[in-house]
Amino acid sequence: MATVEVQALNKSYGAFHALHDISATINDGEFVVLVGPSGCGKSTLLRCLAGLEEISSGEIRIAGRVVTDLEPRERDIAMVFQSYALYPHMSVRENMAFNLILRKTPKDKIAVVVEEAAAILGIEALLDRKPRELSGGQRQRVAMGRAIVRHPQVFLFDEPLSNLDAKLRVQMRSEIRALHDRLGATSVYVTHDQVEAMTMADRIIVLDLGKIIQMGSPLELYERPVNRFVAEFIGSPSINILSGKIALGGRLVLPGRDGDYEIAAPEGAVPGDVEVGIRPEDFVAVETGGLTGTVRVVEHLGAETYVILDRDGSMIYWRVPGTTRVAVGETLRLTSDPSRLHLFRPSDGARL
Repeated sequence: MATVEVQALNKSYGAFHALHDISATINDGEFVVLVGPSGCGKSTLLRCLAGLEEISSGEIRIAGRVVTDLEPRERDIAMVFQSYALYPHMSVRENMAFNLILRKTPKDKIAVVVEEAAAILGIEALLDRKPRELSGGQRQRVAMGRAIVRHPQVFLFDEPLSNLDAKLRVQMRSEIRALHDRLGATSVYVTHDQVEAMTMADRIIVLDLGKIIQMGSPLELYERPVNRFVAEFIGSPSINILSGKIALGGRLVLPGRDGDYEIAAPEGAVPGDVEVGIRPEDFVAVETGGLTGTVRVVEHLGAETYVILDRDGSMIYWRVPGTTRVAVGETLRLTSDPSRLHLFRPSDGARL
């Protein structure tokens, strides 16, 4: 497989600057996920890697070879789209073999690689069916099989699970990751679903407004978000953000109508206004002190429960084990370990 290197890549559509100085290296055999809100540029970046979009400036290398000006077919990549893009009049076997036929690959070799890919994906029994006879998950496996038979240097996935139901998405994301590991592939995967990103990626690249905001492993982004945007984007339910102040003497004060909540500030905190991020699982119920909130919603999910509290008109999410008993209307007091707090600068959301 191959390392993918992007250097100072820019992409503009007229006056609209879609990608700003994107530089990143995706290592050989790595599974990297591009995430971000709608319009952040993640699919545009993927299409630039594929050669489906002409870049405005910069350079793209695959396995050390500059491919910036090469056509998609010359880049030795394979792409799996959100739409399965299967030919309806062809059988599964014919769909998987089509690109190899165009390359004038010998028929005996085509037969072997199609059978091998079908075995990897568990679709041997479907090879003579037409796409209309397949479920959504089966069609997606065929689309992946069509990519596998080409033995590309890089696999590109553009939100391939968006059309599937929730249960099948969970199954398919584990299958895609297992397939990646089995093939030793270099994979770049675009999704708007941060749960997919967290569960599948070796590294995540978070984009916003056409810029890379942070790159790192899923746990690095979760534990050490570079700013408030990443903190709120990574994690479900989202991190709680509260306004506070670091007082003289190293105390963190979160004002409230029912009294101020004071806690030791994280080590090294400088006096001044701050925004405080607290993950839902980092709250602990206490008898006295703490943040006071009234339970408005209790969401039972089996193994865990989400409790939503109203604190001075703001909603606070608390994640607890499923066996925890909490009633709507109950008043609770919550606190957190100071070492688990995330502090952000109010002016620009940067991590402090």
